[in-house]
Amino acid sequence: MKSWLKIGCAILLAVALFAACSNSEGYSCAKDDFCLEYYSVEPSLVYETVEVTPVPVEISVLDDDSTLAKDDELKDSVAKADDEQNDSIPAVDVPPVEPKDSFITLDSAACAEIRSTKNDFVPLENVLPCVMENEKVAFIVRHGARMEYESGTDDHLNEIGVMQAFRLGEKLKAYPDFYYMHSYYIRTLETAYYIAVGKGQKVEAFTRENSDTLVHEMTDDLLYNWYVKDYAYEYVCSPNGGLASLTKMAYETEDYYCNLGFYNAKERTLEFVQKYFTYNRMHDITFAVTHDYFVAPMVIAITDGEIGMDYHNHSGDDYYWPNFLSGAAVIVDDKDNVTMVPVKGLESGRQGVH
Repeated sequence: MKSWLKIGCAILLAVALFAACSNSEGYSCAKDDFCLEYYSVEPSLVYETVEVTPVPVEISVLDDDSTLAKDDELKDSVAKADDEQNDSIPAVDVPPVEPKDSFITLDSAACAEIRSTKNDFVPLENVLPCVMENEKVAFIVRHGARMEYESGTDDHLNEIGVMQAFRLGEKLKAYPDFYYMHSYYIRTLETAYYIAVGKGQKVEAFTRENSDTLVHEMTDDLLYNWYVKDYAYEYVCSPNGGLASLTKMAYETEDYYCNLGFYNAKERTLEFVQKYFTYNRMHDITFAVTHDYFVAPMVIAITDGEIGMDYHNHSGDDYYWPNFLSGAAVIVDDKDNVTMVPVKGLESGRQGVH
């Protein structure tokens, strides 16, 4: 009996030792092998020791899908943005108009008033006569009109938008050639191009691929992302998000959640100017074409809020939404002193009227 008991104990001990050397799926691990956890490898595929090389996977995480606002906000894929078939500028016939007087004549008092304006948008063409010999100017403006629901990276200007850009260029024919900047959205590129065409400036067709030429450049900084610190707080800053959050941020810089979600509008606007528009770096006249979500916080910042664009208090009212071809003039002298003026390229600097 004792001998049988000893044999039984020996068998049990052998089974225990075998189990200890087996993985969780019952496949034994020989010396110097590694056991693979059951949740990482299918048991049917484990026949021998294999060296596994991890495949890197890029994962893009958004805190909340609701952080996508309705117009011109986040990048589409690079592949889509670089799709050559969307890069062509559509041919649109624009009827010519009789040329106007070359320069607008303004006296020093009128120029002083223009350069100090904060409570309204100044006609863009009225700013140029007020730029002094030791100064250069850049206009940062929203693109021309598009179809209401066509706001993707590859959505074009509509015919009205083409006409708007062309007419603005016509007003400025007498001035030297411009330099152009734009975002990767095709309608900003088109706006720059049609301003040049209206002006009579000889340029090749603008594309994303040739945007490193001496005539125009493309930059991601001309998007509202420039003002965003953390997208997770965009809708905490303002329940409506988008332009409501951006304008609230620009007006209420001491709001706790707006401060978490956005940079200080005044400081961030100055950073943009210092990055692109120092006197020695900039061209004599530059047109930088951007989007409403960039224009709104910028003009609020440069006017100390006097422009009256507090969309967060008037959601749904287009009067508080920046119009096409509205924005700011950045005047820089040879000592890098900066003057910024809210400007409009159309009859109104706002989408709606009161």
